[in-house]
Amino acid sequence: MKRKIPFLVMALLAILPIFKVSAAAESKPDPKFYIYLCIGQSNMEAGATPAEQDKDFNDPRFQFMAAVDMPNLGREMGKWYTAVPPICREGNNLGPVDFFGRKMIEVLPPDYRVGVINVSVAGAKIELWDKDDYKEYIDNERDWMKNIVSQYGGNPYERLVKMAKLAQKDGVIKGILMHQGESNSEDPLWPERVKRIYDNLCKDLNLNPKQTPLLAGELKYAEQGGVCAAFNTTIMPNLPKVLPNAHIISALGCESTGDQFHFSTEGMRLLGQRFADKMLQLQGFKPEEKRSLTLKPDKLGIEISPTLRGIFFEDINNSLDGGICAQLIQNNSFQAYNVPDAPAHEFSTCDSVFFGWTVVSKGDAKGSARAVADKPLVKNLKRHYDFDPNDKYDDEQRYKQYSVRFEVENPGDGFGIAANGFGIAEHGRGKEFYYSNNTQTPSIPAVKDVSYDLGMFLQGEAYKGGFKVYLEDKDGNINSNVLTFTGIPDDWKKYEGTLKALNSADSRLCIVADAPGVFYLDFVTLLPEASQLWNNGKSGPFRKDLMQALADLNPTFMRFPGGCASEGPNYFGQVFWKNSIGSPEERIGFRNHWGYWTSQYVGFYEYLLMAEALGATPLPVLNNGVTCQFAGHQYVAPLDTDEDRARFNSIFVQDALDLIEFCNGPVDSKWGALRAEMGHPEPFNLKYLGIGNENRGDAFWERFDIMYNAVKEKHPEIVVVSTSGAADAGREFDANMKEIDSKYANTIVDEHYYKNNDWFYSHRDRYNSDKTRGAEGLTYDRNRPTRVFVGEFANNMTNNDYASAMAEAAYWTGLERNSDMVVMAAYAPLFCKKGYNKWNSNLIWFDNRGMWRSCNYYYQKLFSEAGDRAFFMSDAMKGSAPDTTIYTSPTIDTATGEIFIKFVNSEAVDKRITVNAGSGTRYEAEMEFISSHDTSIKNQKEQNYYSSHPEYNKDPMDNVPPGLKERPGMREMAWRFAKRVSYNEAVVPHTVDLGTVKGKFEFTMPENSVGILRLKPVK
Repeated sequence: MKRKIPFLVMALLAILPIFKVSAAAESKPDPKFYIYLCIGQSNMEAGATPAEQDKDFNDPRFQFMAAVDMPNLGREMGKWYTAVPPICREGNNLGPVDFFGRKMIEVLPPDYRVGVINVSVAGAKIELWDKDDYKEYIDNERDWMKNIVSQYGGNPYERLVKMAKLAQKDGVIKGILMHQGESNSEDPLWPERVKRIYDNLCKDLNLNPKQTPLLAGELKYAEQGGVCAAFNTTIMPNLPKVLPNAHIISALGCESTGDQFHFSTEGMRLLGQRFADKMLQLQGFKPEEKRSLTLKPDKLGIEISPTLRGIFFEDINNSLDGGICAQLIQNNSFQAYNVPDAPAHEFSTCDSVFFGWTVVSKGDAKGSARAVADKPLVKNLKRHYDFDPNDKYDDEQRYKQYSVRFEVENPGDGFGIAANGFGIAEHGRGKEFYYSNNTQTPSIPAVKDVSYDLGMFLQGEAYKGGFKVYLEDKDGNINSNVLTFTGIPDDWKKYEGTLKALNSADSRLCIVADAPGVFYLDFVTLLPEASQLWNNGKSGPFRKDLMQALADLNPTFMRFPGGCASEGPNYFGQVFWKNSIGSPEERIGFRNHWGYWTSQYVGFYEYLLMAEALGATPLPVLNNGVTCQFAGHQYVAPLDTDEDRARFNSIFVQDALDLIEFCNGPVDSKWGALRAEMGHPEPFNLKYLGIGNENRGDAFWERFDIMYNAVKEKHPEIVVVSTSGAADAGREFDANMKEIDSKYANTIVDEHYYKNNDWFYSHRDRYNSDKTRGAEGLTYDRNRPTRVFVGEFANNMTNNDYASAMAEAAYWTGLERNSDMVVMAAYAPLFCKKGYNKWNSNLIWFDNRGMWRSCNYYYQKLFSEAGDRAFFMSDAMKGSAPDTTIYTSPTIDTATGEIFIKFVNSEAVDKRITVNAGSGTRYEAEMEFISSHDTSIKNQKEQNYYSSHPEYNKDPMDNVPPGLKERPGMREMAWRFAKRVSYNEAVVPHTVDLGTVKGKFEFTMPENSVGILRLKPVK
């Protein structure tokens, strides 16, 4: 829709250029009237809708010369007008040229004016502006483009020159702006073609090339959906090589309209302002921000802890079942029933309602299904612990096994049950901060042509019929081959098969009987084929994409399984590792600390496999008889009587000793033999053991002392991890540190804190040797054996926005500079499934079909590289003073000489850095970084943006009016514009090759950037 301009204003605008031209005819060109020529494709033409802040612009200091007649706006070709859009042609709108001019007059002195001439054509190749070859090109183009070109008299170059010569009577041409390349995205000759046009313009307009810069804007980046993004790295960088006065204007972070080529209004604004910033720099109105760094790699500092960077995996936010565990059946052993202390609606309390399952009755089928405990799949379930007899949940619930008993009266078209997978339940959607995974809609993320391996146990009571098993989509369509099983015995038997998905659609697993009778079902599993699993399933049943994201972090240790999850909400909800090993059907699930069911299909053995596959040292955390104090849960294992103490030793102390044996013991030991039987005869080389989490007080330390002494007596080689509590300072922190100082100085103390950005910036030096900790006035003394593990840290207040990533990265440089004290550090939490968040900020967000790595993830990935020693380097100097908004950590690999300089530029200003690297060594230099002009941006978008959410899972034809639904091609068009979830991330790393350098060299540290500069010696 065209913007309406009041008649009086339009009349004034029409009269204004007459006086301007008349005045110009009688005077010399105004040297303070800066004119810029503009060419390009559709982004340069301008199609952005004005934001509210843009609608009232009417400053006569910014003008444009009409390159075509605009009769509907009363504008004539060759005359100047105030730059109220459109400034290219009728039908256009706002674009980067508009925002360029507005930013220019904002910065230029008040007596300066800016004029632009925009001759752009949507979809055109650069050849259109070639004065010699344009006709051959346009003669073979599409009619709509010919119609646009005809408005420029059939020759855009000639029209541009004609307008420019008129403009030179009024002012001075100071530069050329260009945004073009989509139509030449694979043309290696593009830089030479641009140079030829530039040379012709300089010649025809008598311009001095040294005083006439050409600014070329980048195309849309891939993370914004740009399909021509490779042009930015493969072709465009060659332009300054052939045209020295050409400068590339970054489009990084420029917002997209959602299509493959175009910028939104905000994207146009940012790009135009960047054009202006560069032009103002080049013309001396805005000094370039320059800094310097001096490297002294021969002057070594501290050793960098080889275990500094790690991960902390806790089953929070549904990270495990329905997350990194690729097994697709929720409540696969039907144990999530009558769960102690579970809120209403969270778990089933009715024997005919099955958590995550739906009874299926097709046609006139009739029957019943209910949970029973008299047909256990495992007849002699192992009991590894002598639990507290005062625990009301012990024998009653913990070891009770349920199966489903089916009594089919009439099979009809099939009576049975369907597993819905892991999805959001309707009840959970309706309540803020309340989540239930009792999924009653098909949520198994079937992928076309992918096979799924089925396993299930069946038992009959003289049942003579058979079963059919298949995937079914939400509309009731069969979405796989159909497996048929017959001959069900009167004792448990495992049935296996393979289902291949016909379509990519959320589905459910249907198991239906074809005859009347009674039978039982238990322990159903469905795993994607090996190609969909990490390491083809050899390292555990882990989802490939999520594991790859972890592997890319290069973690050196992995803490598990908690956190608060290790402490538990109550005695029933504690993690007891022996209940999580052995064959999967023998494992004992429970309602975990975070309020949902953990099946233990992934248990301690699989955690150890995960750590090993990632090349990370395992760091398991065990409970010491005290539940989560921070959350107000208060179970403390009694020590009052000899019987109590014996029970404590048999459960908690022996648990720690047996875990060490399971991890490290020989294959002829009890627990080492079980490890070998499970498939891993080699030891896991356990070095660290955490006792407790965020605990405090006499009750905790009394029990910690018993476990600590038992472990150190039998395994002095194991490093015990203690705790400073749940805060970075305060009474609890002081008391815990006093206890550690006096009795447990040879432990690694685990510190946890969740803070805001200001705290992270201001506490970067927290672990400096001269800094006091707590109220006792003590320092982090390097002469004492105690070292620090920052086991959990994050800004948990702004949901992984980019600003939090910058602040945490700045803090991380301080951790690395002090890694003679801080020997381990891990962000927390690691994962969050969309729709199940129990925590505001998480490193990786995911749903059933994809993931979003947060901005915080990418700084962790960039900073995962480090040499083995720090070295001395100056601060980033601004003249004679350090730039306090730049944070750095320099390290060197002493074996190879490779240098790594991690940096954070926390200002919204590009900074040109001069590096003095010495005179002796030549380096291959490379910079990898993330940057965002908008520091509020989030890679994971909003909480309800996930594939199975109803908003993104509608049939797009529902929005089409009835009269249009039958038109040919309407369904295809509806799908094209349907709301769909995209796994594109707004902030991703980019790499700049700086070439071979020696002595002094320069690079640009982008605005709001986090990055790493790598200098690899050239042999």
